[in-house]
Amino acid sequence: MGGPARRRVIIGNRAGVRWNSQRPGSRTIVSTRQKNLWRSCSHTRGLPVSILSGVPEHVTSLPESGEGRNHDLWLLGRIGTESVTVCVEAKADEPFGNDTVSEYRLSAVRRGKQGTPTRVPERIDALLAIVGGTLSQWADVRYQLLTGICGTVLQAKADQSGCGVFVVHEFHTGQTIAENLVRNHGDYKVFLGVLGIPADAVSPGSLFGPVRMGGIDFFVGKAVRQA
Repeated sequence: MGGPARRRVIIGNRAGVRWNSQRPGSRTIVSTRQKNLWRSCSHTRGLPVSILSGVPEHVTSLPESGEGRNHDLWLLGRIGTESVTVCVEAKADEPFGNDTVSEYRLSAVRRGKQGTPTRVPERIDALLAIVGGTLSQWADVRYQLLTGICGTVLQAKADQSGCGVFVVHEFHTGQTIAENLVRNHGDYKVFLGVLGIPADAVSPGSLFGPVRMGGIDFFVGKAVRQA
């Protein structure tokens, strides 16, 4: 996955929530952290950013049969004349799904041999085509993270955006378990490693990229909120 040199952009860390209604019958939830991350994306373009709309629990269709990608929050903004799409995966300490890409595919192949119809292998192949990778490259990545970045790519195309951002927004509370957070961060680092981002550069509060997918520049980041 070649392309321009990847840059590290710092995300602000103020807390707060703003409620805003942008569309009839829908409600946009925009946290200040997400707004700051949004602004950090604008630094890559050198222009001010404005948030146009956003929808929680927004679903983007994925290739082949099956469920679409459910974004915990989808935001649409603009930098100059360019539209920007941000898709957020909200997380406490639950894992990024139960399977890696290879585990999920192998399980589906086994079900198929037992007579259960499945299009999972074909879906995984289609998702890998979106990110421009191979099964061996993405084998150890959590399947949920693959669908997350692919859903962001497809949503950015639907939005006709020139820039896309996939964000993991992690919430730490008195009930989150430290071992689970360490596990999730390890899975996140594996994901970024496949995108060509060095493990020693991984830290919450930063955007990394650009990674070119589908003719669009994409950035990946993580925000952590202490509740």
